[in-house]
Amino acid sequence: MDSFSDRPSTVRAEEALGHRGPWKFLIRAMPGGFSHWGIQLVLAWASFQAFATWPWIVYLKAKLGNSALANEWGELLVADDIWEVMENGQLQDSILGFWTISVGILAMLWVLWASWKLQAKTVKLEARLMPWLVSVPTALLVGYLPLWVLHALLWNMLAYLGSLGIQFLGWINLIVGPLLHMAFGSALMLQWWLCRLDLALHFPKCKQEWTIHLKDSFLRLWSHPVQWGNIIFIGVAIRAGLALWVLFLGWGCGGQNLSDLRMFFLLQTLAATTNAWIIGWILRIAALYWENDTKVRYEVRMLEKSNGQKQNPEYGSSTSCS
Repeated sequence: MDSFSDRPSTVRAEEALGHRGPWKFLIRAMPGGFSHWGIQLVLAWASFQAFATWPWIVYLKAKLGNSALANEWGELLVADDIWEVMENGQLQDSILGFWTISVGILAMLWVLWASWKLQAKTVKLEARLMPWLVSVPTALLVGYLPLWVLHALLWNMLAYLGSLGIQFLGWINLIVGPLLHMAFGSALMLQWWLCRLDLALHFPKCKQEWTIHLKDSFLRLWSHPVQWGNIIFIGVAIRAGLALWVLFLGWGCGGQNLSDLRMFFLLQTLAATTNAWIIGWILRIAALYWENDTKVRYEVRMLEKSNGQKQNPEYGSSTSCS
């Protein structure tokens, strides 16, 4: 027994450097939502939602007058309606004018950049433009196909259950189906967040380093599929639930006057603010998880290398590419 107790501990046995799933960082990632870049993320997302909502409010004001909002909701916004918004919705006379869509696009770019700055700040990295851009195709390369396969399997399973004629299963398909589409997009974004952090730490200079980067980025997502799946799906459900709650409130209140429309606009902005905080929370979870995982993988490779095992050199070390 003494011989076993005298065995040296490995890096995997160290609590501080052990492999830890994203659930371990839920509490640690909560602070920071109202830091400098956290507030910018909230403002950017609220601005995007505002500019996406305002043309619809102007359209209702111009077309419906004092009619009830609920009488017109659910209609598809066809080409004639869009033309009426632009021509008769008085957008050209408003403060935003024709630039509503352009400002909305700029607000989305603000969202993406603020999220990158917030994530990099969490782990004390420099938020450079090159890793931000290059990580997009790398994330699609390592993440799109496996996520699409999983999404297709779950979607077909839901469709099959919904076609059995059982009312309960039909409701599950109706509710979970759209959330599944949103979760697929969120998972791709998560893969992007993990890739860009890795590129910000060290930009690969050769094929060997690129191979390590792609492998590690893939494993960081798929080593904990259940934990990441829960975080992604619950986050999507909460964000979608808040948005639908505001829609139902607006449906019930109607649009009898402009003050009702303004109240609906305010509620949507508040829901967007809450959703932005949740997105920032998941950004910080991903950053803290990546930081721990990077340390573990580096120490494991160095330990294996020191033991004489055949191992590719870790990028970021003093060993140059051959």
